[in-house]
Amino acid sequence: MTKIDTALIDLLTVPASLHDVEGRFLHLNAAGERASGFSNAAMIGKDILDPVPQEARSSVLAQFRRAIESGEPTDFETVFVHGDGDVRGVRAQQFPLFEGDVVVGVLVLAYDVRQHRETVPIEGEKQLTPRQHEILELVASGLSTTEIAEKLSLSIETVRNHLRGVRHQLEARTRVEAVATAQRLGLLPPKPFRP
Repeated sequence: MTKIDTALIDLLTVPASLHDVEGRFLHLNAAGERASGFSNAAMIGKDILDPVPQEARSSVLAQFRRAIESGEPTDFETVFVHGDGDVRGVRAQQFPLFEGDVVVGVLVLAYDVRQHRETVPIEGEKQLTPRQHEILELVASGLSTTEIAEKLSLSIETVRNHLRGVRHQLEARTRVEAVATAQRLGLLPPKPFRP
């Protein structure tokens, strides 16, 4: 692969990493170091799957292979193990890098690095599923039902069903009341990591 000027990657304010087509880390910018809890020096040469929990590896590998093979960006959510041992959620975008017509590497950008929760306890036995929690977060961010359906590649009716489930679990009559209740109960995640 032609030498890439990593100084440009270091100028990015979002966590970013550079990988060869085999998935090995070539560079991690300062924002990536802060978000991941690992230094650039510690990550160089490691596999893209090294910080990914076993249960998420096949999905991450499939997304990486898709970027390499199709030559098109990917956008997905996954989890990784932070340097402190905590599992964190992240939205990742992967951009294939070309030399002529050949993909020679991948630039990965990470957004919304946050604490990860498998299920969110409410009161007593009640819980939100991961999908319900994800939709609740999107409602709290101001997205409409249609926008949520598009973002998650779900039907509008499926999103409505999840929202009904969220309102039922939170004993809320409206979306606004559900968000307010979730905030009061501490169910919405801390503010996303910002470099």
